[in-house]
Amino acid sequence: METEQKQKLTFICTCNGCRNYPTRPAEIWHESQIASKAQGYYFTPDTMRAFKSRIADFKPVGISPRSDSLLVIVSSKRWDDARVYEIVTLCPYGELGREWNKDANGEPITHYSSLAKARKSARWNCTIAPQICDCHGCQLDSAGR
Repeated sequence: METEQKQKLTFICTCNGCRNYPTRPAEIWHESQIASKAQGYYFTPDTMRAFKSRIADFKPVGISPRSDSLLVIVSSKRWDDARVYEIVTLCPYGELGREWNKDANGEPITHYSSLAKARKSARWNCTIAPQICDCHGCQLDSAGR
């Protein structure tokens, strides 16, 4: 009788998408949870302290009851001590995407001068098309994983 050896799955890439480990943005209810769901160091306390950043607001977006992504408004201080607000998106696998909306002149909008203006943006209100993420997990999902 032969014993069957179980092979352990190995992943060359360590991203959440390749491991099919979604972040489940709808389960995030406090801003302290965002850093553990995001890939990389963008939301870690040390990075945010270095850039004088803080999370101003966040909300899951997508098809209910499963929210696919998390929108986050990040407030940061610039070199001239002016506070600016930026909208970033965490895809279902924790990859970070930045605002891609354009103004009337076709210039990319990357910062808002106030939290109120960021909250009134088309991106925050989901009136523009969702951002297309190019991470491994999103590519596998769009290919019918």
